[in-house]
Amino acid sequence: MQEYRVPTENKTDKVRRGLWVAFIVSASISIFLAFSSRKNPTYLPVESSPVFVDVTIPATNGVEPTLDNSRLLQTNADRPGFKALDLDQTIYILLTGLDKWDKNSESGAGLTDTIIVAFLDKSGGKAGLISIPRDTWVEVPDYGPYKINQAYMLGEAYGYPGGGPGILMETAGNLLDIEIDYYAQVDFQAFVVLVDAVDGVVVDVQEEIQVYPNANTKDVMQVLSPGEHLLPGDLALGYVRTRDTPEGDFGRTKRQQQLLIGLQEKIFSYEILPVLIPRMPGLYRDLTSNVETNLTLNQIITLAWVVKDINPQSIQTHVIKEPTVTADINDRNQYILVPDLDQIRKIWKDMQNISATPIPEPTQEITLEEYLAEENANLAVLNATSSPGLAGVTAEFLEEKGFQIGEVGNSNKFKDQTFIYDYSGKEHTVRALLSAMGYTENRLFYRSDPSVTADIVIVLGADWVQENPMDELE
Repeated sequence: MQEYRVPTENKTDKVRRGLWVAFIVSASISIFLAFSSRKNPTYLPVESSPVFVDVTIPATNGVEPTLDNSRLLQTNADRPGFKALDLDQTIYILLTGLDKWDKNSESGAGLTDTIIVAFLDKSGGKAGLISIPRDTWVEVPDYGPYKINQAYMLGEAYGYPGGGPGILMETAGNLLDIEIDYYAQVDFQAFVVLVDAVDGVVVDVQEEIQVYPNANTKDVMQVLSPGEHLLPGDLALGYVRTRDTPEGDFGRTKRQQQLLIGLQEKIFSYEILPVLIPRMPGLYRDLTSNVETNLTLNQIITLAWVVKDINPQSIQTHVIKEPTVTADINDRNQYILVPDLDQIRKIWKDMQNISATPIPEPTQEITLEEYLAEENANLAVLNATSSPGLAGVTAEFLEEKGFQIGEVGNSNKFKDQTFIYDYSGKEHTVRALLSAMGYTENRLFYRSDPSVTADIVIVLGADWVQENPMDELE
């Protein structure tokens, strides 16, 4: 009997893993939604100038998707391009929150109020992230000294190669003495939409704080008293944006990480996927113009699976603050934070060299049958080949593995490849199904269609006839 082990993480472990993956997860969901039914042009990951490709996907009853998981979610050709994922090397990712409400009057570009650099070392089983304050005084390539959150605006305004993301990747990389490989940029509006999509996020407020749901107009102020609060998207954004506290920008950075932890815990909770999937069409509409990255969907999925297996004690976090930065006023009468480059780089290097103690083997075990029974997923198997009876034989094979088959039939089109469509977020059933059929996540697609009664739809392609784990078709 196949057995599944249940992780025995404590709250500290969740915090460590959550800080690294929360932003990636948030961006991943946004990117996934946009890829799932994007009507605007996207760019192919090629070394030359990108070309426009229409990847519109209509809502259907399990027909194959037209999207290509290798496309980049970018609507501007002047962006950092595709880069192959080499997990034998340490991966560096720039994670930014773009404030389009705070636009520069000349360029129209927003300011990056959240700047985080993450690293992932698969071979060493380590990951971490470091938060860079927005007022950090840095050398911006070609333009000289500026606050780091102004770098994006300069890149957008004056045509720097790669635009705002490109110049910010180089600027943050120079600060830490590394070359950053990827970026994931989420606008604050996308943040609001994501928090509302999971029905709010719980935060533990440490001290009374005044929050403006609309930080642009500041017309309705609310006071959050100490204790736990369930914050909707607008209040959550106000909570992480305000600097009207004794700690100023450093306090805001801490609250950003706190909110990311809460968002991560909500997204990773067992019951949230069935809630998110029916909301995907509306989420797509709200998010497509607010998320950007040079990571493909396949790369994001790969990174997520790698992080999932990392020892939480090996996930390091740090906020750059005094004494590694010193507050000052520059000759432009601006408040700035002057960094101690040697100390910051030493901290960053040490974060990547820390090793964790081994995690004890968990003792609680749950069988695959128990997981399948708990989710009670209803599967449909459709034959999209010229081989008669293929769906029936496959259904019998899957029933012997413990899956519930509610529908067996034929697809309306011939398919070369087999695809699996999840309409309900049955996580354990999907994973077990992929394993039983010998497939990886690149065959899995999430869909939202009220007319589909099955939880999971399997469309069998010609490749299933040629190669499969069933004795009946050998």
